[in-house]
Amino acid sequence: MLFNMQYTKLKKVLVIDDDEGVCCLVEDILAEQGIDVVKAIGGEKGIRILTEEFFPVVITDLRMPDIDGFGIIDYIHKRKLQSLVVVITGYVTIDNAIEALRLGAYDYVIKPFSPDLLTLTVKKAFDFLGLIEKQEKIKQLEIITQMASTTAHEVSQPLTVLMGQANEIQKTTRDEKIREMAQQVLSEARNISNVIRKIENLQEYVTKTFPGGHTIIDIDKGTLCKD
Repeated sequence: MLFNMQYTKLKKVLVIDDDEGVCCLVEDILAEQGIDVVKAIGGEKGIRILTEEFFPVVITDLRMPDIDGFGIIDYIHKRKLQSLVVVITGYVTIDNAIEALRLGAYDYVIKPFSPDLLTLTVKKAFDFLGLIEKQEKIKQLEIITQMASTTAHEVSQPLTVLMGQANEIQKTTRDEKIREMAQQVLSEARNISNVIRKIENLQEYVTKTFPGGHTIIDIDKGTLCKD
């Protein structure tokens, strides 16, 4: 599954339970950790919220009268919402919790749960997302550097020839306009060569998003390998 970035910065949780008291309890516990909690009283309300907003972590009760926790897991899985699901269950339904894990839930907590247990479980979920984010960035960086290496190989030779010819023209011609054109060619060729060098030596990258949803890699703000 390809995960979107910035999960570790989006500290937001959806809690789904037909018991409003449980929802409020989860909210109080996680709010102390700086986590934004949205409450959904019942599975149907939870599904409606999930259609409108993304949550890195979803906490859901397994037993609800309208849409149960298995329905929530199934909805998230089929729509590839990329949320980690933590299920809440009782001792008598522990087998259901194990089945939920088999179907794709990340973890479970047993009622009645302590604030420390809930906090630790949610923290582990965000840490896991952070690890996936780092791995995904490494994969993307490998693709970028491979493309840069291929581009450098294909471009460097004709670029060197072009720079050599422009430099020769600049030395031999007496026409000032031609000299200026040759100088512009040299300048642009050096810029291209510098861009390729930066991409080849990129260790970490920073993206820049423009209106319309276009995103580019800002190599000037990236971290380069030291020679």
